[in-house]
Amino acid sequence: MKTTRSSDVVIKSLLDLIMKGEIMPGDKLPSTENLAKQTGTSVISAREALQNLASIGLVEISHGRGIFLTEGTPVMEELLEARKVIESNTAMMAARNIDSEGLDYIENLLQKMEKSIKGGDFAAFSDMDYEFHLSIGKAAGNRILLKILENIKELLRYQLTTINRLPNVIKTSSLRHREIFDAMKQGDPDLAGSIMTQHITEVIESWKQNVAPIEGKRVKNNKMVAQK
Repeated sequence: MKTTRSSDVVIKSLLDLIMKGEIMPGDKLPSTENLAKQTGTSVISAREALQNLASIGLVEISHGRGIFLTEGTPVMEELLEARKVIESNTAMMAARNIDSEGLDYIENLLQKMEKSIKGGDFAAFSDMDYEFHLSIGKAAGNRILLKILENIKELLRYQLTTINRLPNVIKTSSLRHREIFDAMKQGDPDLAGSIMTQHITEVIESWKQNVAPIEGKRVKNNKMVAQK
């Protein structure tokens, strides 16, 4: 059974507000005390969540002024572009370093994911999708790249849950996952990296076509309201 840390609850709450356009780039966020009250967590958990988001550049903690959402392109689009760079390399390294135990674990994950598709369980698929990508990061054997993936895990989970509901994404992703696994099993780093790049590029296109325009309109409308 999946356990959720209190800090992850805070991160998800903030991501919900950001994705809904209720917190805009440059806006001041609630204090750690208010975030803790709003999410039913401790101040320590709220502080940990904010420090995590600050470490990846999503928020800026300015002592004496407060906590602000940083300016920039939509966070999910940035995350996808970052994933393409990071995960193409972890896939290449995993193809070189993965052992039989790691291959067995990922193959078992793929089988469960395929069953969840047949059962129409998008939430279960998304949880295992996250675990699939994290497992490749672990198999790569690079602690720094793995730490980066772990630092963005709630962003990654949130993104996968959203994107996997788009038309045909799960079907295509399942195919790419199997191809990536086969390349790692064959010990072909170039092929594993290339397919991972293709996989995330396809996800980026789905995001831009289906979600980004909606998010853009929402942000634009919120800005118009704020200026009145």
